[in-house]
Amino acid sequence: MNIISSNYLKGFGILIISLLSACNSDDKDTTINSTNQKLLEGTITSLESLKQNLVWQENQCDSVYSKVISEAAIAQKSAAELRANIASSNNLGVFLDNQIIPKLAQLTDESTVLRARCNAPDYDGTGVSIERPAMLREMLSEWQGTINLLIHQINNPPNMNPEIKLASLTDTNINQSTLAKSKFKDCSDSFCPEMTVIPAGSFLMGGNINEQEQQNVPAQSRPYELPQHLVQVEKPFAMSTYETTIAEFQAFQKETGWEVEGCRNWETRNGVFNMWYRDDLNPNNSGMNQTPQDPVVCVRREDGREFAKWLSKKTGQTYRLPTEVEWEYAARAGTTTAYYWGDDLNLDQACKYANVLDPSTAAALPQTSGWSLFKCTDGYAFTSPVGKFLPNNFGLYDMSANAREWVDDCWHSNYENAPSVNRRWGEENNGQCNFPVLRGGAWIYNTYNVRTAYRNAYVTSQARSIMWGFRLVREI
Repeated sequence: MNIISSNYLKGFGILIISLLSACNSDDKDTTINSTNQKLLEGTITSLESLKQNLVWQENQCDSVYSKVISEAAIAQKSAAELRANIASSNNLGVFLDNQIIPKLAQLTDESTVLRARCNAPDYDGTGVSIERPAMLREMLSEWQGTINLLIHQINNPPNMNPEIKLASLTDTNINQSTLAKSKFKDCSDSFCPEMTVIPAGSFLMGGNINEQEQQNVPAQSRPYELPQHLVQVEKPFAMSTYETTIAEFQAFQKETGWEVEGCRNWETRNGVFNMWYRDDLNPNNSGMNQTPQDPVVCVRREDGREFAKWLSKKTGQTYRLPTEVEWEYAARAGTTTAYYWGDDLNLDQACKYANVLDPSTAAALPQTSGWSLFKCTDGYAFTSPVGKFLPNNFGLYDMSANAREWVDDCWHSNYENAPSVNRRWGEENNGQCNFPVLRGGAWIYNTYNVRTAYRNAYVTSQARSIMWGFRLVREI
């Protein structure tokens, strides 16, 4: 274990002492304070050591994750010892309970799963599997960014119980008898999203072999969408008419102090064009020229969940990320074709309905010119402001592209034993989702990835990308 330098500790000396005073405001025993100081320093040291081991080494998959699991266990034990000596109501204690200790447990769980994959007979260390080295490398980089942020925050814990002011509520009465496709806002504030009522009904979820062959879906991705199955959506719900915008997310961050650090960016390193992690990118600095009305990107599922909790407190209504069932049902809007505007076999109609990979994007990022592009021009090289294209039959915009969208389900590699009704898939694991699901296409994605049936996940709960955003569901 690397020992934190004396200069590093001295730099935080005053802050640590003040934190410990707060931790033990009712305890005048300096011995206890001294003990807690050592525990805090030990926790920081263990987190620093863990961060330094979150580095990918080619052809050493097992040894890399074995070391991460070991270092995470040490850090978790250190954090637990610190927590045991802090009053339950203390802000640092709540931060340990809600962020540091759960994050370390999740890192251990994820690393254990991936270590098992390293030793699986079908592990492909060079190919196109979901756990291919490029993904494993960036997973570790993302976790390194997460641990770095936790180190920063443990020295200056965010307010874990910020005051949330009630929004300027409307008098709209929305219930299950409200007409389908109705638009409403629960508050008049600019951060309050417009919602669209989606009716109850049933649909065939997933892809089919015929569509996959027509649209040239890669063989390794086809099982993710199969078998196609009938799903019943028993109750109406409301979904955001538009993707969550940068301006809306900024309002949430301003009131709560929620911090986001790090994001994957499409760029070339060492001759390889890939989604590489960068710790300087975040929702307010995605590295692209965006307006406040563009979809917020560089967010993970956790960020969407926290935004939904905040909005629920602001309005008194229940907002959340959609289930995978809700997302596909709402995106299809009664259609059975590859895209909600049709099968588009000539690939020349998409630009009326979505911000997709087209010649304008290829001009800005020539590395994509050999990808599967749509044969039209949407006018945007990167993201576009929300609602610039035609809606689907339910009146929802940008469902197929602009930003990909997080849903609340846990990743399953196919639809075997999938729910036949609308529920979050993953409840059988107490909701633990190491690898959450993304739906929809993006401004930089192959044509077959824009299909309504397309689904995927990444082998980390910490993934953020300049392609990924979210929208919400509101229960009615």
